[in-house]
Amino acid sequence: MEYQKNIDITECLSVYPPAEDTFLLLNCLEIEKGSSVLEMGCGTGLISCHIAYAGAKLTAADINENAVRCTRNNLEKNNLNGNVIHSDLFQNVLGTFDIIVFNPPYLSAEEEGADVIEKAWAGGPTGTEVLSRFFEEVVEHLTPQGKMIVLFSSEMDLNVLDILLSKYEHTRIGSQRYFFEELWVEEIKLR
Repeated sequence: MEYQKNIDITECLSVYPPAEDTFLLLNCLEIEKGSSVLEMGCGTGLISCHIAYAGAKLTAADINENAVRCTRNNLEKNNLNGNVIHSDLFQNVLGTFDIIVFNPPYLSAEEEGADVIEKAWAGGPTGTEVLSRFFEEVVEHLTPQGKMIVLFSSEMDLNVLDILLSKYEHTRIGSQRYFFEELWVEEIKLR
């Protein structure tokens, strides 16, 4: 999905701002008009705005209440529609989706005791704890032909990541190397 310059995003206090990982994930998205799409961990709503702009039925969720408000405000600011909910992963998410997009917290850091902004990147001791919970719950929220578009980092415990992905069909659809890490995006489907 190409970045739309006519989408205007306001960054918000205590909300993870768009960064390299956000833009890599955005560039890997292909959204069909009318498809049902969930963005898990919507942050400022940059990706959610692009999903809504593409004509999808958008649901956006975040554990951070400031991010929920920020995404709602950015959708409104751009005259775009979407349902934005406060949710710890799938806790308050209803229904099934054709596509679930997730840029999970992936850095190896303790989530417990972290402030709101740290929780946006603190993925637990191996960087995969939040992602593990996501994979435990995601199956009941995908349509039969549904797919996940998920961002990963070389900073995660790659052995744990291999185990998590072994249950799915997955294909790398984009990557970017940075000084200290590699980020990549995979399209993941149920077997």
